[in-house]
Amino acid sequence: MSDTTTTPAQTRTQTNAQAPLLAVEGLTVRFAGVTALSDVSFAVQPGELFAVIGPNGAGKTSLFNVISRVYQPAAGRVIFDGQDMARLRTHQTARAGIARTFQNLGQFPFTTVLDYLLLGRHTRLRSGILLGGLYLGPARDEERANRAECLRILDLLGLARVRDLPLGVLPYGLQKRADLARALAMRPKLLLLDEPVAGMSLEESRDMAAVILDIKEQLGVTQILVEHDMAMVMGIADRVLVLDFGRVIAEGAPAAVQANPDVIKAYLGEELGEAPSADGASPAETAP
Repeated sequence: MSDTTTTPAQTRTQTNAQAPLLAVEGLTVRFAGVTALSDVSFAVQPGELFAVIGPNGAGKTSLFNVISRVYQPAAGRVIFDGQDMARLRTHQTARAGIARTFQNLGQFPFTTVLDYLLLGRHTRLRSGILLGGLYLGPARDEERANRAECLRILDLLGLARVRDLPLGVLPYGLQKRADLARALAMRPKLLLLDEPVAGMSLEESRDMAAVILDIKEQLGVTQILVEHDMAMVMGIADRVLVLDFGRVIAEGAPAAVQANPDVIKAYLGEELGEAPSADGASPAETAP
């Protein structure tokens, strides 16, 4: 008899092979006659690290905005954890289990890192205004539990040493990591990462990639990653979806997507050896 061990992440993936956590079906988004997304469909399995890439203007942020209920699609639907997201208001997506980071940080510079995470826990509070204001037993217990959870997340992301520092004094790379920690503090089932390494140094990007993998392996949180750093995407993603002018042009394993001629033409360009255009710019630089 063979002695094999199945990890919790493998068990979740096998059990939910036919039940994706997120299903996007025929999504179309238009703005004053401009089509940002056109008939986009894909599914993300529980525990998966799924990446979405494409040139600027390909529709990546619009996709995130539809999933998080910021945009209303002209057609199609988003099914998350078995429910149609069209039934939810924007503020209800967090309680449903979707958290998001943003490319442009909008943090409170004088708030400590720990307090920033505690703010992210507000959707999980159950005590209510009265118990919270009086600070009775249940409220105290809940605050202790929330604080312990935030400290655990800070430790996982390597931020424990700066937990009492204001966000405004942190280096940019740590501010981005704190934003990721805040999203994790919401206890999400699905984490949307919008260009988490944008503006980072090579060392900071490598550190963030390691953190994202830790979240997958240790917490089992499903993640959708939008990112322009192709080395990072191809190195950590389970599957990759490629958008160009709002349409899906490729989907699959990183190696297969990387070798796809349509992807090379639309986005990767010189990174995969394609010759530059006549004016010396790569396709990635000239794409809209």
